[in-house]
Amino acid sequence: MTEFTHYTLIADGQVFEPNADYETEIGPCIMGMKVWATDPEQAADMISVIGKRLGFKMDGELQVYVTEPDVPAEDQPFGYDVQFTTYSDLDDDEEDGIEGEEPKWIH
Repeated sequence: MTEFTHYTLIADGQVFEPNADYETEIGPCIMGMKVWATDPEQAADMISVIGKRLGFKMDGELQVYVTEPDVPAEDQPFGYDVQFTTYSDLDDDEEDGIEGEEPKWIH
């Protein structure tokens, strides 16, 4: 048993600095990630801090869900499976006829 809870977070915001590793460009974006954290507040802090390191700033809604993990907990809180979805990607999905489907990174 672990002292941590597993969360999936979805944050609305802006990419303020492109990141080649995540193929992001400046503009509005949704960031998603999974974390092991002590509580929802720590999970929210983690996406904010990690997002800034990756060139992303939250400026809208933040959704936090308790979810089943893909990887086991460790001795310290940590985040993984970071995903970025631009609004243009979402618009393309709607034009492809898959409106209403959840993005693949929401589990």
